[in-house]
Amino acid sequence: MIIYYWQKPLWERLLAEPEKLPHALLLAGPEGLGKLSFARALAARLLCEDATGGQEGMACGKCSSCIWLLSGNHPDFRLIQPDDGEGEDDEDGGEASSPPGSGRKSGSGPIRIDQIRALDEFVFVGSHRHGKRVALIASAERINQAGANALLKILEEPPINVYFILISSQWRRLLPTVLSRCRSIVFGRPEPAQAERWLADQGIAAGTELLQLTGGAPLVAADWAEQGRLDIYRKVIEALAEKPLDPVAMAAKWAILLKSEQGFALPQLVEAVQKWVFDLSLLKIAGRCQYHGAWRRPLERLTASASSAGLMSCYNDLLRIRAVVRHPLNTQLFLEDMAARYLRALATGRS
Repeated sequence: MIIYYWQKPLWERLLAEPEKLPHALLLAGPEGLGKLSFARALAARLLCEDATGGQEGMACGKCSSCIWLLSGNHPDFRLIQPDDGEGEDDEDGGEASSPPGSGRKSGSGPIRIDQIRALDEFVFVGSHRHGKRVALIASAERINQAGANALLKILEEPPINVYFILISSQWRRLLPTVLSRCRSIVFGRPEPAQAERWLADQGIAAGTELLQLTGGAPLVAADWAEQGRLDIYRKVIEALAEKPLDPVAMAAKWAILLKSEQGFALPQLVEAVQKWVFDLSLLKIAGRCQYHGAWRRPLERLTASASSAGLMSCYNDLLRIRAVVRHPLNTQLFLEDMAARYLRALATGRS
């Protein structure tokens, strides 16, 4: 079990008085910061039979409990994750495939009530090892309404030595009553230099550009590098940055990319266009960009002919488009409509 070095100050504060840890913790923050790794390390520390034997407050990694946990067979540990299935993407591209050390990727469906009810026996029957028990719930915002109510009942009167660790990148979607029973630990993005150093240590080039495009999330940036998404993203940007084409021609370029690039689908395309339009709006309004620092000149050229109102309207359109992107009735018409909205936004400032 590991934690990333940008998490060490948070770990030290949390474990300063381990005997005072609350029975329910919520690890909240954007995707790609290593919350799952942190949660697994914390679970290992709670279950460890020789916690003083580890370094820097970590689990020892050698006792029976640690070995069982590493093998995935610890009787006093439960991991609840979303099922596979269709679901909404989380921000920053969703819980993108698990970067190094982040743990197995969870599904994209909901966490069902029967998954939560299965915790009843685990929580209330008793510990197999006569010690602590830990339930880790990943992507907790995906718990459906019935499941959230069932979880609330467990959290209201938890037995002694039972710990819940919830992880969420969209914690505002959790029931307020569930939130009120958890101590929230908020994860912030590491300093850019720190994140770039970590990426360099992993042998990943173009760290600055990757971090800009992924909102400063190192593990998402690492995932992009592993999947070759940066090269694909650059092709999308090239199509957006060149002299505006007609909607049909632009849609045709996008269609070619979707067919030729494995693992690149409509949700990723809409996300790329959305980030580009966001930076066009930000540059027009505030004179800066968030995601595309390396593309500032093309952005400036395009904003010269656009109005801030038109760009913001296009961005709002893309938010609505993203909600239905997984099920377009006609992909070609979908692409042409998105291209038309984009090109119309670029022309809103012309007299």
